[in-house]
Amino acid sequence: MKRRHVLSKTDLIARLHRGLRPKLDDAQLRDLALVHAANLDTICQGGGCNEVLYDIVAGVLTWSRAAELLGTGVDEMTEQLQMVERVVARYIKHKRVAFDGVDYQIAKRGLDVMDALAAIADRPTAIAAADWSEARMNEMAADGQLRQEMRLAA
Repeated sequence: MKRRHVLSKTDLIARLHRGLRPKLDDAQLRDLALVHAANLDTICQGGGCNEVLYDIVAGVLTWSRAAELLGTGVDEMTEQLQMVERVVARYIKHKRVAFDGVDYQIAKRGLDVMDALAAIADRPTAIAAADWSEARMNEMAADGQLRQEMRLAA
């Protein structure tokens, strides 16, 4: 007699159609919206530091990936990625996390886009996007660490 493989709850949910998967709950959506707004406000008030820059980049990467997985909001998140690249370049040049006028307006629009993506994303997709973003951030951190070590050795 052939033994049946019993699937876990996670495996069963992953096999569901995206529309039937559980969504982020109201508390998660509220927390995400607060974090997005708090990071924007911190930078605008001049309190941007490495940690806030890290959070902004990670958030944009996460929701950019979610947009790709969901097939919606990709153009809007591409604009956010370009804005973050400029903010990082500005940080490298001036050692300061700051927006210029145009990037501030783009970042404000990004709050609405990322919150809208969070509202339509199912939990497994949001988790997959966050895991992907974390891996990319770790790769960039390792690459940056390697570059710094090479500069010190030279």
